[in-house]
Amino acid sequence: MKDNRQIFLIFLAYYGITCVTNIYFLFGPFYERMGASPQAVGLFLSIFYMVMLLCRPLGSVVMERLDIRRSLIGSSLFCVAMAAGIALSLNSPLLLLFFRAMLGVSVSVFVVATVAAQSILLDERSRGIGFALFTTGSMLPLATVVPVSEWLLHHNFNELYIWFPALTALACAAVSCFVKDLSYSGKAERRWGRYSDLFKVKGVKVLLFTAATMSLADAMTISMASLANARSVSVSYFMIASAAAAVLIRTVGFRLIAGIPRVRLAAPAAALMGFALLGLSFSSTALMFVLFGLFFGVGIGIGFPTDLALVGDMLPAAYHPKATGLVLLVIDSGWMVSPLVYGCFSPYLGVSNTFRVMGLAVFAAASMLYLRYWLPVAQGKLKIGGEC
Repeated sequence: MKDNRQIFLIFLAYYGITCVTNIYFLFGPFYERMGASPQAVGLFLSIFYMVMLLCRPLGSVVMERLDIRRSLIGSSLFCVAMAAGIALSLNSPLLLLFFRAMLGVSVSVFVVATVAAQSILLDERSRGIGFALFTTGSMLPLATVVPVSEWLLHHNFNELYIWFPALTALACAAVSCFVKDLSYSGKAERRWGRYSDLFKVKGVKVLLFTAATMSLADAMTISMASLANARSVSVSYFMIASAAAAVLIRTVGFRLIAGIPRVRLAAPAAALMGFALLGLSFSSTALMFVLFGLFFGVGIGIGFPTDLALVGDMLPAAYHPKATGLVLLVIDSGWMVSPLVYGCFSPYLGVSNTFRVMGLAVFAAASMLYLRYWLPVAQGKLKIGGEC
């Protein structure tokens, strides 16, 4: 790796900003105890993710204008201000929504900058394992700040809880100050690539389709509790198994597949997730939910970091900010589409049949992408990168 210290600092920053978002996982019950309606809680939670989705391209633009270090510092300080605004606006629903939405802007910019920084810092040999380890930063907060937040609320340290995100964002800003100025070239005459040129690069559209397929499967976890209820099984069996498998595959397990070309991994990982959804729709025992949860976790454990790493494999660094933002945008959009699909089809097909349709669709789409594109690339019959 080019610079282990900088890579570690970027990881800490990514972990920290994910901590900020995850602390608010417990805000719903806290807000309801203050008298808020379930609708108000739902709007507070959802507006953040909606704004994050819309602002992925903005993150690319900001990173290109300010470079990575200043983007991290600026967006994290903005995050501090918005989290403080939330803490001070608990009795004003409109202001609370405004600050929550603006928090989505700052987090979106920060995440794009950290992922693009990893793409620039990691070389081709270390990119796979590097992104695998890096993306554990989005899971570790569930085992760290979420239990701490729960403890604070359980012991009535409400003030400390509501200011916890601002303090965490301030720590992100402190870490960001130690990040070096990062750019893809030291030559001033070089410029960041344009979207029009980006889409001329061979393989970019297929990468986006592959990421979208994976995201459609991943986002079905939102409705997994409904499937578990329909199959009379506790959803925790699936959740724990999939999370454990994903963390293991991104740490210890990724070294076992490090020698496999990433073009052979992205689509099969999505297909495995589709297969797991299909299998779950026929499962009615805890053992089967654990088994298919493990399959699902292996798929997302491989798929997400592989898709991000392929940005660096396929594209010159001049395109990394825009390409990273697009991949994250596509992945985010799956979390909007899948619940809508589930809501439209489940009243007519039933819960289990809806999961079967989605699982089969994801499996078929990922398999087609692999056979028609990624496999010929792996065999040397097609090339990625360069203009069409």
